[in-house]
Amino acid sequence: MLLFGTFRQQFHSRGGTALNNLRDMQLGGPDESDEDEPSPYESETHIRVLDMQDRRPMGHEIHGITEPSMHLIRARVNDSVELSKGSRMAADSESIGPLSEIRHRDLSPAAIGELTEALLATISETPEKHLGFYNSAGPMSLKYHAFQLLPGIGNSKALQMVQLRGIAGWNDFAAVDEACGIESARLLAERYVKEMEDDAQTPRLLDILVRSEI
Repeated sequence: MLLFGTFRQQFHSRGGTALNNLRDMQLGGPDESDEDEPSPYESETHIRVLDMQDRRPMGHEIHGITEPSMHLIRARVNDSVELSKGSRMAADSESIGPLSEIRHRDLSPAAIGELTEALLATISETPEKHLGFYNSAGPMSLKYHAFQLLPGIGNSKALQMVQLRGIAGWNDFAAVDEACGIESARLLAERYVKEMEDDAQTPRLLDILVRSEI
């Protein structure tokens, strides 16, 4: 399915859910506020540590990114022995306390400096869903292709990439790089960073490729 079709599908899916919730409220149906909302990090398996921060007198906290959904998080450190910048740990490790959200602008400078490389490492762990962008991206309008969401990719380059992709597509990022003369995984990581910096960036590849359940 072309990527712009995925946008449309997600819009209708979310719109339908919202409509059903509104109908339940009007008819006196289930009150969602009475139910415990699941943690957004329940399905996360690992954390990549971007930085360790000294929070005296409370100790230390980490700034990190979760896997596989790439949420920016912070957590208090219970035991700093096994933790260091760049390390990867289980999300349910007893070395840290509960996870909480942190905005990109609240990350430490060191964490911001590590973010792109951490995203690249995460992409390498589960390349299929990210590579899918290059194999399924389609036109978003008559004059704009989804490839143009990537930093430095203009219209002519996007059209060239479509021709090079052909019908078969690519089996891995190395094949994309060789055919198109780009660093395909890095361009995706840089796009993800841009979306983390600015919530107004749309469409959001993080939601479509990484966090979508559709």
